[in-house]
Amino acid sequence: MLDGLRKEGKVEDVMLLMDAMGKFDAKPTVYTYTILIEEILRKSDFDRANRFLDQMISSGCQPNVVTYTAFIKAYCSQGRLQEAEEMVVKIKEEGILLDSLIYDLLINAYGCIGQLDNAFGVLKRMFNSGCEPSRQTYSILMKHLTNEKQKKEGTGFDFNSTNISVDNADIWKIADFEIITVLFEKMVEHGCLPNVNTYSKLIKGLCKVEHLCTAFRLLNHMRESGISPSENINNSLLSCCCKLGMHKEALRLLDSMMECNHLAHLESYKLLICGLFEQGNKEEAEAIFCSLLSCGYNYDEVVWKVLIDGLARKGYVHECSQLWEIMEQNRCRIHSETHAMLSRELNGT
Repeated sequence: MLDGLRKEGKVEDVMLLMDAMGKFDAKPTVYTYTILIEEILRKSDFDRANRFLDQMISSGCQPNVVTYTAFIKAYCSQGRLQEAEEMVVKIKEEGILLDSLIYDLLINAYGCIGQLDNAFGVLKRMFNSGCEPSRQTYSILMKHLTNEKQKKEGTGFDFNSTNISVDNADIWKIADFEIITVLFEKMVEHGCLPNVNTYSKLIKGLCKVEHLCTAFRLLNHMRESGISPSENINNSLLSCCCKLGMHKEALRLLDSMMECNHLAHLESYKLLICGLFEQGNKEEAEAIFCSLLSCGYNYDEVVWKVLIDGLARKGYVHECSQLWEIMEQNRCRIHSETHAMLSRELNGT
């Protein structure tokens, strides 16, 4: 009922109902207080929201990270960074760990008012606390670095926004190696050495928008820095290669992954094998499939993903049958239901 009233914007009714609950010794929960505080903060009524926070604490109901995040988000949206930072201090005093969302809100807010040094200072605090920056964290920083660059050049768009999720896709689409280099320089300047997580988040972001050339440049930069790519990084690159039909690059990457004992995702195997058959490269496709069978994947999953969802659905029934023969020759056992489904696909029924 309380949540329903809140959604209708009936804050006064919510307050009356909470008072009535108190008379019957039915105390509002953390969730109840938090949703009410969030609604009040949406109207930028900070004094009233703080009074409810005090009331919440005095009633013996301890605020959680969601409650405090609501305040920080509201303060950041208004550019009231001092009060947002004071709320961060309060969170720490309560022994509550800050999550990546809080750090992201602060980084974005500092970036929006042109205080990039303070934004990277927050990143340093994030590193020191052991909270791993997310892909969103790096996209926020690149957003503001790009904005700063374009303002100096008098070109492009103004990406400043208090909404931390806005324009993220656009930022990855226009991100170039120069901006990433500036990001690294700023990170080092503030004592945040790029690590495998940094490269992983950036490469994955680039691969999602199919900026493979920049992603490979970043991979080379990573190796030159003495950091070995993780399995996740290699899979991001492999998936992007396969989606773009860059099979030679995909094969080289797959060989490199096997040397490192990195397991490629089944989806990438599916795309690569289907792509090789489409190019008429039957021998290479069969060789890749044979190597897949020794990777330890469940054979039912291989049949469903590669044979049924891949080749059969694309109309490569003959090729699908040939790969199934290879599985039979290797005594690969599958569930009877999987076998029945495969038979229907091969027989066109």
